[in-house]
Amino acid sequence: MKMLLKLAAVSFLCTGFFDPLWAAGIGLPIHWFRDIAMAAAGVGCLYLLVRFRNVL
Repeated sequence: MKMLLKLAAVSFLCTGFFDPLWAAGIGLPIHWFRDIAMAAAGVGCLYLLVRFRNVL
């Protein structure tokens, strides 16, 4: 479970922060709701990792 949370946190945070840069770079519209949701999911995974660090 710990490895899954780490992978999800890194993936969601990278997608949430780099997708707007990539979309702007190639001229596509930026989907802010999706990117903010991805970043929030990454922060949520990090929160769960810190909150339950002794259990995992």
